[in-house]
Amino acid sequence: MTVPEPPAPPATVGTQPETAFAVNQLIGQHLRAFTQNKGVINQDHSWLETVDLKAAPYYFAADQETLLKSAVADLDAALDAVEMTFISRIIGLA
Repeated sequence: MTVPEPPAPPATVGTQPETAFAVNQLIGQHLRAFTQNKGVINQDHSWLETVDLKAAPYYFAADQETLLKSAVADLDAALDAVEMTFISRIIGLA
C-alpha cells in the first residue's frame, strides 16, 4: 500500500474567486440565500402579527413581546424596501 501524495497548497488564501464562473456561483448563492431569508422573515412577521406571545405556551413579558415583534417588523420593512428587480434577474427568477 502506498501513501498518496498530499495535495498542493491553494494558489490563493481566503475566499477570493479565481474565475468568472466562481464569481457568478458565489454571488448567485448569496443572492438566493438573501431572497430565501427575506421570505422567511416575511413569514415570521405575518405570524407574529397574529400571535399573543404573552399567552401560553410562550409567556413573554409585554416589553419582550413588543421588542421581538418590533425587531422583526422593522427588519421585514427594511428587506421589503430592497429593490428586487436586478436581484431576481441575476438569480434567474425573472
